[in-house]
Amino acid sequence: MQYSCELIINENDKLKVSDLDKSALNIFEYLKLHHNINAIKIDISKKDIKENIFSLFDLDTNYIEFSMEFSQNIDTKIIFIFLLRDENEKELVLQDFDKIKMSLNLFSQSLYNKYMEKTINDLSLIDPVTSSYNRTYLNNYVSNLLSLSNREQKKVAFIKIGIDHFKAVLDEFDYEVGDKVLKALANSLKSSVRESDIVIKISNDEFLVILLNVISDTNAVMIAEKLISNFSKESVIVNESNKQTLMKTICGGISIFPDNATTIEEIIKKSDIALYEARNRGRGKVFLFNDEETNKIDLF
Repeated sequence: MQYSCELIINENDKLKVSDLDKSALNIFEYLKLHHNINAIKIDISKKDIKENIFSLFDLDTNYIEFSMEFSQNIDTKIIFIFLLRDENEKELVLQDFDKIKMSLNLFSQSLYNKYMEKTINDLSLIDPVTSSYNRTYLNNYVSNLLSLSNREQKKVAFIKIGIDHFKAVLDEFDYEVGDKVLKALANSLKSSVRESDIVIKISNDEFLVILLNVISDTNAVMIAEKLISNFSKESVIVNESNKQTLMKTICGGISIFPDNATTIEEIIKKSDIALYEARNRGRGKVFLFNDEETNKIDLF
């Protein structure tokens, strides 16, 4: 027993210095090494809502499920689901039940702490109204993407999106309707680009869409036009009782890394200027930054 407790404590110490994914993988490796568990799912249950935080199993294999639950607070528990290939494997788990329970009781607490750390970190990067990334994400992570694209010699397009006459929406209706417009725009932008692309809310009524590994300037313009077209078809319900709807348009200003600039500050400044030029040309317009065509305006 002394050896088992020491082993479990040492393993738990490793979890405290790992992130969530690594902690879950370490737990699996511990169970595989000491208790012959070769497939697992780890879920967190919060008020009857389950979220999978780790899975490692063969989709083509039929398993017998055997689970252990460990409460973390009044409405949250960590659930370890062992996926066993036959009754013999299940019998082995039952023989080691007390040891497994003792270890997972401790591991689950560390895993929950890592889950909460990740949740808090994610919240600090997410805009609460639109569930898009926010400026904190832009400031802390996008520079790394540019460095990677530079090494791989690939272009990145920055499309600054602005809602046409958004202030008029707030003046005529209220901030609740304004939030509905912002949510509709965020959802439209996310559904119109690839999963690898990034949508960031960077101010009250402006978004930044980052297209990774863009093929060409022409391709970036085509995607911007698609974003504008898709949102023009969106309708926002202003009044639930009479189903009054509101239709809005957006403009897009495009800058290309590294063609137009090589730093995050400069590339965003160029997309700001491009958006200004697009808005000068009317509603629902796109402008690709070009030194020769762009008016000499310093936005900062």
